[in-house]
Amino acid sequence: MAVYVDLLLLVNFSLNAWALWVTSLVTGMRRRKAALSLASLCGAIYAFGVLTPWAAIFVHPVSKLLLAILMVYLTFRPRLPGKMLTLVAWFLLISCITAGMILGLYTLLLDREVQGTMLAWGDLPLWVVGLALLVLYGTGGRFLGNLENRLVHVANSAHLRAYLEEMEIELEALVDSGNQLVEPLSGRPVIVVALDAVSDMLPPEIVALSRSDSIWEAKLDELATTNLVQRLHFVPFHAVGNERGVLLGVRVDYVEVTCNGRMQRTKGITLAISPVSLSEDNNYQALVPLRLLPTKAAERGA
Repeated sequence: MAVYVDLLLLVNFSLNAWALWVTSLVTGMRRRKAALSLASLCGAIYAFGVLTPWAAIFVHPVSKLLLAILMVYLTFRPRLPGKMLTLVAWFLLISCITAGMILGLYTLLLDREVQGTMLAWGDLPLWVVGLALLVLYGTGGRFLGNLENRLVHVANSAHLRAYLEEMEIELEALVDSGNQLVEPLSGRPVIVVALDAVSDMLPPEIVALSRSDSIWEAKLDELATTNLVQRLHFVPFHAVGNERGVLLGVRVDYVEVTCNGRMQRTKGITLAISPVSLSEDNNYQALVPLRLLPTKAAERGA
């Protein structure tokens, strides 16, 4: 029996990293690359347990659950038991969906019988894994958005606190199920805020650039002199009516979203600055996506 150690390590590490990364996107939790890599490596090394005389221990469901808890803790370091439970549940769900997609493509495209140890023996072609991840990446965002819109009904409004260095602002927010904006590099969800509501906490250069008709025509080199230059991001958007554009975003230290009496704090969220007001009567100054709401703030509609 041939064991492809390098393949076993590579595939399991990649799939673990994928599942943790998607968990971060879905839950809005900030991840550290080094911590994610360490957790993925732990999971990959664990896979070698099936090759030892103690294989029965490593394949036991309780052992796998403990591994999932360890990987989630290493990646996200949640402080609340409820948050840990939510993260573990999402991680396991995403892992099962990924495994199901891989097995489905394996049986569809290859005339072979599925074996429980195919990752260890090298019977799983890497192109099948890659194709499965591409399919999930291409369809996952839309699927999760539709799932949120159909199954989760939340209050229309939320209270938002954003913290930037030593500054703090409070905004009234509209819960926007259509807000699917993400920061391109990290894939983290974005909160849209009205410029007038946050201008007091921003340098004049950023305020002026946010008001310009096209940020690409502005003097971007002027931003290099601001103390927030490392926090700046450009967030592409696609509005109703096929309007496309780019909003200037500022990454804050953390935000606190309060809804239905519950509060959730999320670190490293980007505020995309809208140069125009978000409501005619200024009842709200921010658009918060569903995934940033407190876990138990969601209520099923009547």
